[in-house]
Amino acid sequence: MGNGNLMIRMIDVVFILLFGFIAVSQISKAEAIEPSKSTEAEEKAPEGAYITIINVRSDGTFSADGGDLILRSPEEVNRFLVGEMKRAKKDDKKLGVRIRSAWDAPSIKTLAVAKVCRELDIPKGLDVVKIEQF
Repeated sequence: MGNGNLMIRMIDVVFILLFGFIAVSQISKAEAIEPSKSTEAEEKAPEGAYITIINVRSDGTFSADGGDLILRSPEEVNRFLVGEMKRAKKDDKKLGVRIRSAWDAPSIKTLAVAKVCRELDIPKGLDVVKIEQF
């Protein structure tokens, strides 16, 4: 019985050494990871485009126009964005949306704005900011 236990311990040591060498060889081959590219947002705002900022506040409401317009539901956000799309189309420009969410805002509200943008086929970007209130 004693020899069997010794053999199991030796096998454990061999496996530990094997995994150690594998880990070291993987670390020595590490390369710089390229960040992924967004499929929706461009590197910078397109020239001649309207960028509308929708803020998602800590209490779950939305604000636009620099905080002057308070929107209480995704349906109101939808109506606001449809109006912005009409304004942009009238001026022959594109519309983009930046969704700025407070760090403690309900994520379901942030995703609701993203869903509205997707339904309206508006390019969007998402920022999470840590400030007291918009």
